[in-house]
Amino acid sequence: MLPISISSFPNDQFQWRVDWFGDIAFPDRTARRKQPSVFVHLSKVLNAAFSNDLEAQLSPNSTSQARFQRKVWVSVGTLPLLRVGDIWRNTALEFQHDYELETFENLQIDRNHSSLIKAGINIDDKGYLLPIAEHPWHMQCTQSYCVMVNLPDERRLIIPCMELIRFYFGSSSSLLSKLFMPALSREMLYSNSHFNQFSGKLNLDLATDISGASAADIGRLRLDHQAWLAALQIGTSCLAASTTGQQAYPKTFFPFEGQTTLIASGKWLSFGDKPKSTFVVYNLRSCSHPFPFKTLRYETHSSRPKLPTRSSTQMNVPPADGIYKPRGAADARDQGLVEQDASDNLAPKTKKVRFESKFPDLKRKTIWKNLTLTGESNSLPGINPKIPPVQHASVGEPSSSRRVRPIELVVLQDGGRKPIPEFLRATITDVSSLTGFDIELLSASEDDGWTVPVTLLSDEAGEIDARLFLELAEGVQQFRRACVLAFKKDAEHLCAVVIEAELPQVKLYPTTGQDSEEIWHTLKCATSDFLAKPEVEFESLSAQINWVFGAQ
Repeated sequence: MLPISISSFPNDQFQWRVDWFGDIAFPDRTARRKQPSVFVHLSKVLNAAFSNDLEAQLSPNSTSQARFQRKVWVSVGTLPLLRVGDIWRNTALEFQHDYELETFENLQIDRNHSSLIKAGINIDDKGYLLPIAEHPWHMQCTQSYCVMVNLPDERRLIIPCMELIRFYFGSSSSLLSKLFMPALSREMLYSNSHFNQFSGKLNLDLATDISGASAADIGRLRLDHQAWLAALQIGTSCLAASTTGQQAYPKTFFPFEGQTTLIASGKWLSFGDKPKSTFVVYNLRSCSHPFPFKTLRYETHSSRPKLPTRSSTQMNVPPADGIYKPRGAADARDQGLVEQDASDNLAPKTKKVRFESKFPDLKRKTIWKNLTLTGESNSLPGINPKIPPVQHASVGEPSSSRRVRPIELVVLQDGGRKPIPEFLRATITDVSSLTGFDIELLSASEDDGWTVPVTLLSDEAGEIDARLFLELAEGVQQFRRACVLAFKKDAEHLCAVVIEAELPQVKLYPTTGQDSEEIWHTLKCATSDFLAKPEVEFESLSAQINWVFGAQ
C-alpha cells in the first residue's frame, strides 16, 4: 500500500518531527466548512544521528528551536495518521521512533489518582512539570490540556488530551469528526442497541457512514458512562473556549475508571532536583483495561456506494451481463490529503492506516458484522482509464464540487486479508456457483474474517458442553467455529450455519432477515441441533438452496 501524504506538511528533503498538537479551529472557512482542524507543531531535525541514536532523539538540541517551529492546520479526521514524535519527510511518514518506551503496570484511573492540568503548569512554584530546558517542544502550547496520573514515589505520568483522543477514539476519521463537532448525541453514533448483561452480548447498528473500525470504541461509549462523558467533553470544551474568544484546546479524560496497564512512548523529565520524575507521553501503545462487553455484533450503513474492491471475503461474482461498466475515476499514485471539503460527486474510499493491537482485551473477544458476498455490490461501476486520475483526497463529510476524493482513514486491529478457514472452503466454493441470489456473510469476524466461536450454549452453572471444543493437541482445545450465510431471493430469506467438525455440519433455518437478534437464535438452534445429532450427511449446500427456494 502506498504511503498517505499530508499536503500541508513541508514538502522538502528535511526531516520534520511532530512536536505537539495545538488548538482546534476552522482555519479557513472558504476552503473547509464541514470539519475543524488541529494546529500541528513541527520541528526540523538537525542531527544526522537522530534516526538511530536514542540520545539524539531525546535531546532538544537535535531539532530547531521551538520558536522556529513550522505550524500547519490538519483536519482532525487525519489524527489516525499522526503521533507526537513521528518523523515526516516530503509530506510522508518516514520513521516512528520508540524514544523511551515504558510499561506502567496496575495504574489506578479515577478522580483520586488523576487530574486535568495545563501543559505549562508550575506546581506550587516548585518547578514546571514539563521543564522547557528538557522539553521545549510544547512551549508554544502551554495552555493545552493534559491528564496527569499519579505514580508511586511521587512521580507522575503526563498524557496530552489530544493523545488520549487519538488513542482511544482515533479508530476512524468518521468517529473523530463527530466528536469534535458539538453537540454530540448518541444517535450520531449508533441506534438499535441491545445489550444482555448476563451473556455480555452487545448488538449495535452504527450510524450512517460511521466506520466499522470504530465499533469497539462505540460499544464502550454505549456501555460505559465514563467513556460517554469523556467523548462529550471534547466538543463542548472546544465550543466553550471559542465562544469566549480563547484558543480552543480540547479537554477529555480516560474513557473508563479502574485499573489498567499502559505501554507508552515518551520521555522522562526531572522535577526540581529529582531526575526521572515525570514521564511525558508522546504516544500510547497499549491499554489493558477491559471493554464492557464480551462479544459485539454490529451493522454498518452507508449513504453512498463504495468503489468496487477485491477483498478476500468477496466471491467476486460478476454482474448478470458479465461485464463491469467502467465509469469511475482512478486515484493518482501520489494522491495527497488536502485541507478542503471533498466532492460529494466522487465515490468515497477507505484507507488503512496501520495495523496495531492497542487493546489486548479485544484479542479475547469476538467482534463481528454482516458482509455482502454477492448481489448488487458486485455490479458497481469499475474504473474508466479515459478519466484523469483524482489527484487529491480529504477526510470529513463531503460537501463541495472540487475534484477531491472523500477518504475514510481507519486503524485496524488485525493483519488485513484472511484466507477462508480450511473447514469452510468447500462450502464457499460450492455456493459461489449460485446465481440469482443475494448472499451475505453474517459472521464476518475480526478473528478470521469468516466465523465466530460456538459459545452460546451453557448450562445453569455456566459450563459449556465439552462437545463444543476441538482437540488440537494433547491438552490443547479451542471452541468450534461457525459460519452463518444468509441467502435472499425476492422476499424469501434463509440462513445456513456451517459448524466446524471433521465432516463440517450444515444446518438450514428459515429467517426473516429483519431482526438483528435473529442471528443469535439461529446460532443457538444450530448449536443445539449439532449437539443432538452431530454427524449428519448433507449434500451440496447449493443444491439444497436451489431446492428449498424452488419448492417455495
